[in-house]
Amino acid sequence: MKKIFITGASRGLGLEFSKQYLERGDTVIASCRNPEKAEALKDLKSIFPDNLTIVQLDVVDEQSRNDVFTNIEKEFDAIDILINNAGIISGNESESSVLGEIYKEDFRKVFSVNTIAPLLMSEKLLPLLEKSSNAKIVNISSQNGSIALRSVGGKYSYAASKAALNMVTKVLSNDLKDKGIITLAIHPGWIKTDMGGSNAPLEIEEPISQIISLTDKSSLNESGKFLDREGKEVPW
Repeated sequence: MKKIFITGASRGLGLEFSKQYLERGDTVIASCRNPEKAEALKDLKSIFPDNLTIVQLDVVDEQSRNDVFTNIEKEFDAIDILINNAGIISGNESESSVLGEIYKEDFRKVFSVNTIAPLLMSEKLLPLLEKSSNAKIVNISSQNGSIALRSVGGKYSYAASKAALNMVTKVLSNDLKDKGIITLAIHPGWIKTDMGGSNAPLEIEEPISQIISLTDKSSLNESGKFLDREGKEVPW
């Protein structure tokens, strides 16, 4: 039985990660900004009362990160998998940046959530990850962050933040190699969620199942790589 910490777990990918890990018998620490409004997580808690812990977390707030670590350290002896899933498309969370309508505050907010927060969460939870015999950090990236594959305009802040997240993942893998901690950047695909929209071609269950399987099978040979949900390398 593994212990998994998930950010952005109140909906979308994070919620599905929580559900599938719980269904297979793992212990999940599901974090989100507003637990009192996270009805789907509350429903999971009623089904898995002993295996699900819900915590309040704003990933960009230092005090919130500190409080979460202090509280979970009292209850959990280790964390086996950290899934940095929390992310936003743009500064107002509803519109993508386009040329002619770009503002610096958008970049600041998007980078804070999508790039800086995963690194700081990894750093904050490192003492618990180090206590696992096979710790893994999964950063949910996007093909939008692939410079080689970029063929359209728009989404400046989101695409740049994911490209930067990929670099963070690579550098982090170098720092953590000697500790035996595996670090991955994974492109989940275009999935039907609040963020992905209704036009996305993928239903949510299979991609998340594939990422869970990929994470289970991953070794230090894959650490630092940018992969899709099937384990294929995505061009930088």
